[in-house]
Amino acid sequence: MIPDFLALVGDAADGYPGLEGIGLVSAARLLGRYGPLESFPPEALGKRRELALLFKNLATLRTDARLFDNVEALRWHGPTKAFEMCVIQLNDARLLTRALKARSS
Repeated sequence: MIPDFLALVGDAADGYPGLEGIGLVSAARLLGRYGPLESFPPEALGKRRELALLFKNLATLRTDARLFDNVEALRWHGPTKAFEMCVIQLNDARLLTRALKARSS
């Protein structure tokens, strides 16, 4: 029920605001009355139901996500061509210079 609670009240650390007008107490009451968000009657959240379900999805810890086969896959090899294009679009050559310097460190 923690993801349900966080979906309603928000989680600043993870960057989603929760539903406006629902605080700690009202979230606890709603969850106590209806259970998980999927069990809420349509009138409980109205048009905000889909947003609440999105926030619940974001608040749900995933333990089955495939990450990588080998820790070496995480090694940074420097800026890519895509990064170079981004630097050009941002018109800030210092970013590329710093990235190239970091690669050689």
